[in-house]
Amino acid sequence: MLKASYLCARCLVDQATHALELAVEDPGERLSIMRGVVDLLHKDYPERIPAEIGTMVHRYVMERSGKDPYASLKMKSNEAALMITSRMRRENLTLRKVVLSAIAGNAIDFGVDGSRDALHSLEEQLQKGLAIDHFNRFEAEVGRAESILYLTDNCGEIAFDQLLVEYLVGHGKEVTVSPKQEPILNDATVQDLISLGFGRMEGIIPHARNAIGLMLSEASGEFMKVWDRADLVIAKGMGHFETLYGTDKNIAYLLKAKCIPVAKSLGVEQGDHVLTF
Repeated sequence: MLKASYLCARCLVDQATHALELAVEDPGERLSIMRGVVDLLHKDYPERIPAEIGTMVHRYVMERSGKDPYASLKMKSNEAALMITSRMRRENLTLRKVVLSAIAGNAIDFGVDGSRDALHSLEEQLQKGLAIDHFNRFEAEVGRAESILYLTDNCGEIAFDQLLVEYLVGHGKEVTVSPKQEPILNDATVQDLISLGFGRMEGIIPHARNAIGLMLSEASGEFMKVWDRADLVIAKGMGHFETLYGTDKNIAYLLKAKCIPVAKSLGVEQGDHVLTF
């Protein structure tokens, strides 16, 4: 698990600021909530991992504001991404292509870029390749696995996750997809997946109420049964890497190293794409 560094504090404050600007209009209320955020960051900061602290911060902002700051952005992200994946379905998609697309999708801000710019961004991201490329092992693990657990990350990119899940199901794999139960950041929820049609091809079991990454201590008994019997876990995004790396489980991490601490822990450059175990 990745411990928080001093750099994480700046990122967490920036995230809280963005959430407040989306959810709260009154400057006085923003300041009041931000004071509470600073108090949270002061408590046990060195002993926690960034995803745990971020979870506390975003839960606090939503509780104080009474709003989901990212609701509108999530909808726009999915709409833009679906326009791209509808074109991709006309292609002959290989496992490597859908895996690279799922990782590239993790790097794009669909809600800001719009579908046309997002398509250009996707093409640029696909050209980056992988700084850590364990695809051969991934392909072998997929071949051996009967039961696969897929941990989703953000809206927008879940349209690309859908392509990968469809490929796996189409090749005879039993896939359970696990989003969040309730909103946090722009992470996909059960309802987001159902709206994209995930439920027509595989099971959906949320792994927690709402947390950045996966807090096994908060996971439901139903989820833990799926976790225990999964031959392979596919985990999207940095939050899952932060909370699960080092766990005694066969986990493939698909992510973009968006921050310096995560990049350093992986031995790559900030912004690199990674497929690792």
